[in-house]
Amino acid sequence: MLYSKEQIKELIPYEDPFLWVDEIEKIEGDSIVGYKQTSIDDPYFKGHFTDFSVMPGVLVVEGIAQTGTLLLRQKIGKENKKKHLLAYQVRSAFFYELILPGDKIEYRVKLLGIYADKIANFLGEAYVNDSKKCEVRFTVAIIDKGELKEKALEIKNRVNGTGPQSGPVEIANLPPLKIGKRFAKLPIIQGGMAVRVSLHNLAGAVAKEGAVGIIAISGMNDPEEVKNEIRQAREIAGKDGIIGINIMGVVGHFQELVSAAVEEGVDLIIQGAGFRKDIFEIAGEKNVPVFALASSAKVAKKAEDAGATAVIIEGCDAGGHLGFPKGHEFKKTIDIIKETIDKVKIPLIAAGGIFDGKDIVEMLRAGAKGVQMATRFVATEECDADLKFKQAFISAKKEDLAIIDSPVGLPGRAIKTPFVEKLLNKNAPKVNLNECQGCIGPVCDKSYCILKALENARKGDLENGLVFAGSNVSRIDKITTVKNLLKELTDEANNILKNNPIKAAYV
Repeated sequence: MLYSKEQIKELIPYEDPFLWVDEIEKIEGDSIVGYKQTSIDDPYFKGHFTDFSVMPGVLVVEGIAQTGTLLLRQKIGKENKKKHLLAYQVRSAFFYELILPGDKIEYRVKLLGIYADKIANFLGEAYVNDSKKCEVRFTVAIIDKGELKEKALEIKNRVNGTGPQSGPVEIANLPPLKIGKRFAKLPIIQGGMAVRVSLHNLAGAVAKEGAVGIIAISGMNDPEEVKNEIRQAREIAGKDGIIGINIMGVVGHFQELVSAAVEEGVDLIIQGAGFRKDIFEIAGEKNVPVFALASSAKVAKKAEDAGATAVIIEGCDAGGHLGFPKGHEFKKTIDIIKETIDKVKIPLIAAGGIFDGKDIVEMLRAGAKGVQMATRFVATEECDADLKFKQAFISAKKEDLAIIDSPVGLPGRAIKTPFVEKLLNKNAPKVNLNECQGCIGPVCDKSYCILKALENARKGDLENGLVFAGSNVSRIDKITTVKNLLKELTDEANNILKNNPIKAAYV
């Protein structure tokens, strides 16, 4: 025996009748084994199914969870006494056989991983005489006791209508943006630009400055490339930087690429161009938040119902693929935000045509929690594209923009290049089926190879390339740094908010 019941009481803050572990036999690596001896005289048997006593399933899960927290406390080390370990989520629970009075329950629990020192995922099982009775996947939140005490006081003050945080508050500076259990200092997400326009260099630099850096993985085929990009971005961003990925729902190798990002510990997944439900299952393994892209209140609600953490509302001024199929009215971002704000409970992020600090404040006033910006980040030294690609943004005028048809069946906004002129004249080079990689699966109409066109442009071959850009690209007049761009945006927004704060309900 490793721990007796009395020793367990010293390790976790439980007393009878709430302690459901009698002893711990062993801890080996990320696994722990413990026991609970039941008795016919236990009160939960007498009150549960009075005509045929069985062990309540919820108590089996509680015993497994308590066993898991004993393992977690050992993993945390001496600092564990400063932490509360609280139930966060039961992702699945299966009960195979009944547990009867007098049975000795064996708990076998495995720690699957700890995410950002805040979330621990477990797989737990209950056995009686080597017969599996229950299997449960669950998550425990690791919370600092002092932080929890302060939070509890805030909630109490809010309920009682006392304290400085109750009632409406004035937002006089750009607020942070919640990404799962973390917060970005700035409510700005750098849009993911494929193919390989926003990679580790850009995403890492953005995250280092307190915004959210996004690596676009659409167009990639190798899961190792995804892991490599995330790893390199983290080296640039530092431990506090928030790194996410963006992926189109229609791409080939979707599950392999997303799984690779989750395994590498990405902080956020943004998914658009086709609504996928399987992404929530993949991301849920490590509680990675999923932000869905939507261009209507209807799709935003669908995303919320499926499990999205937030919705990025993208209007008609965005660059690249636009979520307005043929027959659908093109709408401005702020109009869609206003239509959606009362129809979903999850946060909204505004995207499409957002250029400066004034635009950011306008979206926050409309109810958005943050913004996504892509076009402005192309004309930065850190952007991963060729210099000729960036210069196309600086040279572009309003009349140089065009709406083109994409092989995925959606319109897109692009800068007119010789290749785009061919698209508009319906004489673009056809797909060589012998070279086709199936990058966007069966939805591709094979009218032209968008992967090749985007790669050509990113490498500087504008003659044969497709350059996606937002409607305000003509306002860009120079190449700057990510640091200077974010400072410019933040200073302008904060100056506006200082003189005219946003009044918002306390959240």
